[in-house]
Amino acid sequence: MASSGPRSEVFTTVLVNEHGAVADWPRHHQRMTDHARRLRITLPTEAPTLDQPSDDQTWHLARIACSGQGGWEVNHRSFTVRDEEIDAVSVPAPRWNERTNGTKHGDWTAYREAMEAAEKAGCDAALLVHQHAIVDGDRATPMVLDEDGTVWMAAPSEGGVDGITANLLESLLPSIGLPVVRGKLNERTVARCEELVLVGTGMGVCRVGTLDGTKLGSSRALSSACHRLLSQHFTEKSTWSSMGPRHV
Repeated sequence: MASSGPRSEVFTTVLVNEHGAVADWPRHHQRMTDHARRLRITLPTEAPTLDQPSDDQTWHLARIACSGQGGWEVNHRSFTVRDEEIDAVSVPAPRWNERTNGTKHGDWTAYREAMEAAEKAGCDAALLVHQHAIVDGDRATPMVLDEDGTVWMAAPSEGGVDGITANLLESLLPSIGLPVVRGKLNERTVARCEELVLVGTGMGVCRVGTLDGTKLGSSRALSSACHRLLSQHFTEKSTWSSMGPRHV
């Protein structure tokens, strides 16, 4: 589908369980509200309805979008890569203006092309690089475990999307002894890292084994911790919101 520019749409991708309930909807809705304001898009006052196919009884993803010209548009899809070790490539990060950078907007072609570049290289994900630093992933947020036990994430000013899963983990990791710092994920930081993971609604927690053909650190401390924290999060009733007529 051809893009009409960043202000043509705002969207988010949510996790849906076997009952049709959505994980972390208040967080997704707040982010959509913030991004819509920056993109000058007006969201509907009513919540979207996830009227998924009746034969879909498994966990999957739903893309929820609004163009500002009408109601919500919801599209369901299955997982591709999720909760496994992956290989990644680096590609130049797309840039717009300061207001647009970091929003989930309508001109998403560059992110799709980054994913396609990874697939053409026989890899699973692309890391987006600007001025010699990783600022985002094509579908998930990079988190780096440094040799001193600190977890690094790119600062919001770098232009990456404020990931729902990443922000949740950022708040939880310090409680288990993994402090999180925002800063530049430059070449030196990544090259010496103990572990690099990608976290997101669609990918879950994916440990990056190689980047551009180079093997990264051998630790699994960060990915294991993220898996445990998210598993616990998904068992909590408060995580899930009913958003469809199928849910009782």
